[in-house]
Amino acid sequence: MEDLNMGIITVTPYQNKNSKSEYYNFWYFRTCLNSTIDESDLADHIAADSKIERSRVATINNAITKQIRELLCNGHPIKIPHLGTLRLGVCSEGTATVTEFNARTCIKNVHLVLVPDKEIKQELANLSYEKYYVKDK
Repeated sequence: MEDLNMGIITVTPYQNKNSKSEYYNFWYFRTCLNSTIDESDLADHIAADSKIERSRVATINNAITKQIRELLCNGHPIKIPHLGTLRLGVCSEGTATVTEFNARTCIKNVHLVLVPDKEIKQELANLSYEKYYVKDK
């Protein structure tokens, strides 16, 4: 796989205003997100990079997305080369004994997890950061 252009992530400071937190008034950074890339934009990018006709890319993207969703929802982790492994995770409440555990009442949510592979971890470690301040109103 050819090297990706190293990105620059824009971050902005924010202050923790949760008075119940032991870190109340501490300052942190959060990312400033760019515009969301939708399915059409992604097809344009892939078509330009691969020289495959855009309509074919869009059809393939739809099929891949459908299959990933179906396989994930049936408990299959999906390894995506050069990115990582997608899988489902759950958050649940604990019970004192296994017999008290009931999935319907104890599981609070299901979420998507990306376990990054070594390649993308290295790329993320080499990102540059640009500080952005929101001006006071």
